[in-house]
Amino acid sequence: MLGEMISREHSYMVRLLVVLDEKLKNLQQDKEINYHIVHDVITYLQSHSEHTHHPKEDIIYHYYMQHYGNVSTIANLAKEHKILAKVTQDFAELIDMVLQDAIVPKDVFIRQLDHFIHEQKRHLDFEEREILPKLKREFSLQDWKEVEALWGEEVNDPLFGQDIEKEYYRLSEYINKS
Repeated sequence: MLGEMISREHSYMVRLLVVLDEKLKNLQQDKEINYHIVHDVITYLQSHSEHTHHPKEDIIYHYYMQHYGNVSTIANLAKEHKILAKVTQDFAELIDMVLQDAIVPKDVFIRQLDHFIHEQKRHLDFEEREILPKLKREFSLQDWKEVEALWGEEVNDPLFGQDIEKEYYRLSEYINKS
């Protein structure tokens, strides 16, 4: 069911945020980090969230509003996804600058990383605590079938799926060692 798929993807994102939390703590303690791992996490979140995960959620949320009424908490999620995409893009640009040896003050990087993690966690927590339980309570089996039909066939997750894509090998190995 699509609702379980969304929750599973959220758990993957939480695992990646744990990686970023670890990097943040290391930076705050003046320890060196592998910025490539941070980049890989951001690349995955940016690519997967914006092209697969959030569009999937948006289909569910639009379906809900069409069939159950316009609930402001659900109506605002599409807008929130756009805001989250902007936060992710801003941080992706910052990590790219670091990897291109641009001078980025450490305190600026720490502040932006902390902001990015906070926004991601806040969003995931809200969806898991408020939105998904509401959908699971109110949607019928037929509703879930209809939103699954609107989504179509599930694509392989490039990091957590059966076949890990080459660009995520380093991150996959890092996660499996942690």
